[in-house]
Amino acid sequence: MYNCFGDTMCSSIKINPEDVKSLKEKFNIPFDIPTDTIKPNEKALVLYKEGKILPKLMSFGWNDKVFIINARQETLLEKPIFKKGKRCVIPASLFHEWSYAKEKVTFHSDNIMYLAGLYNQDNEFLIITTKSNDSVRRTHDRMPIILEHSQLEDWFNDTKFISLLRQEPKELEHEQKLEQLSLF
Repeated sequence: MYNCFGDTMCSSIKINPEDVKSLKEKFNIPFDIPTDTIKPNEKALVLYKEGKILPKLMSFGWNDKVFIINARQETLLEKPIFKKGKRCVIPASLFHEWSYAKEKVTFHSDNIMYLAGLYNQDNEFLIITTKSNDSVRRTHDRMPIILEHSQLEDWFNDTKFISLLRQEPKELEHEQKLEQLSLF
């Protein structure tokens, strides 16, 4: 079981093959990018900054006494465990969420989503979550912080990133095989 400090969500992500080409060009990526659904303990493309934005494959989830895949935005700056982390982004074409009724729901956008995250010295990453907006709320009360490509430099800036932690999440499209609608 994953310890996510109260919210197990965003436990799988995927980059569609058509987005791989765009990412390889934008970030000069010389290695293969996984296009299968990425689950905890699997490798995914992560972007981090050391002078410039760099790509690397890292493992999804932190192994630090407990296994953690998500961190809440509201307590991110307070919890000692997260102070060891450095900011990163996880490019994704979509992410999966499990509804309250235990149905798999896929969320996506028209563009590549850059999920806000942290990585540690062991090349492990986690995804930072926030309160969900109207497009996700019927499925789950949490969602990843999603950045636009134009916000990446601000995310890596030591003072500007705080405003991005508190921004209103963007609306997303979703797909699910069955959706229970209210009869009243």
